[in-house]
Amino acid sequence: MTTIPSARVRPAAKFFSDGDRKFFVKGVTYKPDAEGNYLGRPEQVDIDLALMRRAGLNVVRIYHAPPRWFLERCAAAGMRVLVTLPWEKHIEFLRERSLRKQIAEHVRTAVKAHAGHPAIFGYLVGNEISSTMARWLGARRVIEFVEELIRIGRAIDPEALFSYATYPPTEYLLP
Repeated sequence: MTTIPSARVRPAAKFFSDGDRKFFVKGVTYKPDAEGNYLGRPEQVDIDLALMRRAGLNVVRIYHAPPRWFLERCAAAGMRVLVTLPWEKHIEFLRERSLRKQIAEHVRTAVKAHAGHPAIFGYLVGNEISSTMARWLGARRVIEFVEELIRIGRAIDPEALFSYATYPPTEYLLP
């Protein structure tokens, strides 16, 4: 039996809560198929979500802003969605103001499209900026930019969770 999420998962001290119950993240990444299709056909998504729920999973991470139909299917299956908002991070994104504005607008548009949707677990406003790029641009400046993206998202959807996805070489980037 699936339960359609009616409210957002919230932080509660060092845990998450779903209403009055602790929420333990049991997630999986949904990646593009061999042809580069991010989600595939809706019928296949329904099958995948059912298999995920049967396996005890409750969160699916995707690497792009999803279409509304995907969120609706996730909600119906009792799954939450962790949305990674991609942007060009292999270039000197702090050097040009127009590029920073373009990235910020991408975050703004993506969050606005799904603000308040109960299937949204949260947003990752960046993903694995390389340690070389972070050192080149300056860790403090990179952190400040990521924090600005988080502020933009929270202003639009204050109940959503926001973070940045890192990996060990840049574990010092802690927005």
